[in-house]
Amino acid sequence: MRAWSIGVAVSALLAGLGSGCGGTSVDNKPHATGGSGTTVAGAFTDGGSVSSSTGGSSGGVGASPGTGGEGMAASSGTGGGPMLPPDGDIPPAAPLHKLDLLLMIDNSRNMGEKQRLMKDAVSWLLGPTGPALTADDIHVGVVTSSLGSHGANGAKDVCVSSSDDDHAHLIGQLRPGLKTFKNSGFLAWGPGGDPDINTVLSELGPMIDAVGEVGCGYEASLEAWYRFLIDSEPPAAVVVPSGTSQAVGQGIDSVVLTQRAAFLRPDSVLAVVMLSDENDCSIQDEGYGWLITRAAPMYRSTSACQTNPNGKCCQSCVETAPNAGCPSLQTDSECAKGNMLPSGSDDLNLRCWDQKRRFGFELLYPLSRYKDGLTRQTAIQRSTLQAVPNPIFVGHKRHPSQVILTGIVGVPWQDLADKASLTGTALTYLTADQLVQQGRWEMMVGNPAASPPKPPSDPFMRETPDDRAGGVNGSMHPLVAAALVPSTSTNPQANLINGHESVNLGNRDLQAACIFPLAKPTVCDQAAFDSDKSCRCFVENSIYNRATCQPPAGGPTGITAYYDLAYPGGRHLQLLQSLGNNAVTASACPKVTTPDAVDYGYRPAMKALAMRLEAAFKP
Repeated sequence: MRAWSIGVAVSALLAGLGSGCGGTSVDNKPHATGGSGTTVAGAFTDGGSVSSSTGGSSGGVGASPGTGGEGMAASSGTGGGPMLPPDGDIPPAAPLHKLDLLLMIDNSRNMGEKQRLMKDAVSWLLGPTGPALTADDIHVGVVTSSLGSHGANGAKDVCVSSSDDDHAHLIGQLRPGLKTFKNSGFLAWGPGGDPDINTVLSELGPMIDAVGEVGCGYEASLEAWYRFLIDSEPPAAVVVPSGTSQAVGQGIDSVVLTQRAAFLRPDSVLAVVMLSDENDCSIQDEGYGWLITRAAPMYRSTSACQTNPNGKCCQSCVETAPNAGCPSLQTDSECAKGNMLPSGSDDLNLRCWDQKRRFGFELLYPLSRYKDGLTRQTAIQRSTLQAVPNPIFVGHKRHPSQVILTGIVGVPWQDLADKASLTGTALTYLTADQLVQQGRWEMMVGNPAASPPKPPSDPFMRETPDDRAGGVNGSMHPLVAAALVPSTSTNPQANLINGHESVNLGNRDLQAACIFPLAKPTVCDQAAFDSDKSCRCFVENSIYNRATCQPPAGGPTGITAYYDLAYPGGRHLQLLQSLGNNAVTASACPKVTTPDAVDYGYRPAMKALAMRLEAAFKP
């Protein structure tokens, strides 16, 4: 992204405060408390880039049919920083018998049911009743999606409490009372580890339970595993120094480096499994990323952004000059309304959504950072901006094809299932090649890099707080007899994907991609509120008329949650698409919720991962 100069006093721009917790605050008690927003002396007059040394746009896939999704921003490790050099000769893949399995689990609100399903699925994958993996030596570690405020520190700013930042440390050491391999923070089975897999699994359950649901609502689900596995200088802290306007990483987190050195072996197959029910919000640690988490309103974008955020005239109204060939900012119809968005259109709950269109710039890390991290031999070092060896490939024993990313994310399972699964009782996910051959990526992500961006053909995957029923882009699912149903419905099964739309009041929450029944209905009463329980159906939430809060037989919303949900995970899906056969893609909304069924919960995702692992063990 190009440099921009901002000549408005920071103290004025930071006026106007809000509240909330950033992820799904409309469902829960907000994390933020009273006080004032972050205040920084001086003005944005440094002429710095929005992307700073690690920024850039979020990246889009922009794939042509049949390309497997290769169309992201050029490899750069950090997007706005220097380019990575070409990889040298990579030796052919050799057989490996070890597995290093890292679980990245979203620990924001309302993740409890999905964490329970994850615990079952991973135990099944590794246990005696699951697929017989070739690996005879396994490490299992867990990190969360919470990486804090990225420099904001005001009392009403978002994700500023200690529970909002797990620093990409292994949960086994971060939470008290957990058993781990030699107090390392992870579990180990096989030579040098515990010889009994059942003992390991009995310790894995409490570890996943300890993830919890009180983390940051801005889920850095990509950056969390990147920081743990790849970042050569993971920051010990991210701060906005006094008198400046840009965040910087301070120090190096030695805990991450120590844990990584013990967990990650050079001669193992590496598998990362992400579980999240919201889109990725990997905010840049350096530069202006902290603006997302502060409580003050964000900047307004030009009118061009409303129709084409990828166009050359889409920029922020607060910039000092228009882009070449674009109209004056002073005469722009949007900029004439003022540089700052009104609080009613800039709820903290949706700060990570549609940033370029709404603000004129993006402050999330580019997706190329994560594709490069999983496939390139080098990565960009923060302090020098030079290419350094990528820890994943140090020693040249692990081939890029032996690094696998699995995403259990927000997308209807129907978008990923084979034809038989659409009508039968079982669920089999399509392989990466099959997803390309059957045009499923166009359904799920459209073409975000097009000008203007092309939305997904699956209407359930379009990110918006508005009721999508009857929209100009259609409301019928491309594969099954399911159409978007208006937010006035009282039937939670009005369609078989997300029930029906929710009422949009104040642009505070996105529409759901999918819902699924809870194993046990949850009462969201005063006692649950007082004990800080995660619940979508507190009495004050009834105004949204959510399908999740209506009984299966139909009726008005109440204070009992009968269903859980997931929101469209566009960034996750774009990254998974770009990785081709190095990725396994699954839905956070399970098809089968009967515990004794073969394809219960997230087991189909683990079945697909197991098939990919076997190919990696014996290339």
